[in-house]
Amino acid sequence: MMLGLPRWVGAAIAIAALIGVGFWLSGALSGGKRARAEAELNAGRADAGIASGQDATNTVGAAGGRESAIDQQTRENEHAIRNAPGADVPVDAGVHGAGIGSLCRRAAYRSDPRCLQQPPS
Repeated sequence: MMLGLPRWVGAAIAIAALIGVGFWLSGALSGGKRARAEAELNAGRADAGIASGQDATNTVGAAGGRESAIDQQTRENEHAIRNAPGADVPVDAGVHGAGIGSLCRRAAYRSDPRCLQQPPS
């Protein structure tokens, strides 16, 4: 007998202690697994955030490239029109205004002095 307790009480205390230690070890190990899983999840989130940012940057860059190409095409069109045979022949004021107005709606011409003189359309 231990300290005057029946043998079965001592055995029950020992078994309970072993079970408690087992649960504690299990919790400690699963806590480590949980920490690893959380770290992997956070790393995955960070990678996804980086990929999303790169996609957004590529999208904005591609849109800017398309706008630049459109503006360049508009400039080339204007050059071709102004240098075409008969380009120096007077044009009706309404046609002239419509042409200038359509050019001024393009980003490439918004700061052109001829566009700054036009009323907004």
